[in-house]
Amino acid sequence: MSSDINHLKNAKPALTELNAMRVIAGVPANNDHLNMIALVQETGKHIEHKNYPYLVIPTGNAEGRKASQIVGLYKRGKALGIDDASQPNGFKVMFVLRESVNIPARPFMTYTRDHYGKEWQKTLADCTFKLLLEQMTVHEVCEALGKQMVEDLKTTLRQFKEPKNAPLTEERKGFNNPLIDNKGLLNSIDYFVVKNK
Repeated sequence: MSSDINHLKNAKPALTELNAMRVIAGVPANNDHLNMIALVQETGKHIEHKNYPYLVIPTGNAEGRKASQIVGLYKRGKALGIDDASQPNGFKVMFVLRESVNIPARPFMTYTRDHYGKEWQKTLADCTFKLLLEQMTVHEVCEALGKQMVEDLKTTLRQFKEPKNAPLTEERKGFNNPLIDNKGLLNSIDYFVVKNK
């Protein structure tokens, strides 16, 4: 009986500490590039050329290189390419030129929250019960919830199929997973524990 009383004495401070914490999963806040990619994927974006007459979009032939890295590159119609006798028209397209592109919304964060939110609540409830029994610490509760959120976000990123990549993007990547390219976004997903203000 005395052990139960000790649990109750420690419960209020532990719950107060836990209530002051917030677990967030996503890309690191200090990485502007990945935040931009995540936001564009989540909400979609219309992109227009600004400083140049066209947007320069690589094809698979560019093999990850920039236009400045390809010797002999020149414009033909709405493409940049090089002379190549093996091509039917003697021209190997390395980049296509567009005045604008539309990136459709792929709301992976909203989808994950909507589909896994109840499971997160259950994990938090189970871990809070263990916290009250002094079987877990506040840090361990946050860690368990954070790891589950990260895994669920990564599952969504791997499985998200619609809307598909544009044919040019699929050809460049060699596969059609609209939210995975070089795995930079996927590998950056982590959880963060912050104190509520």
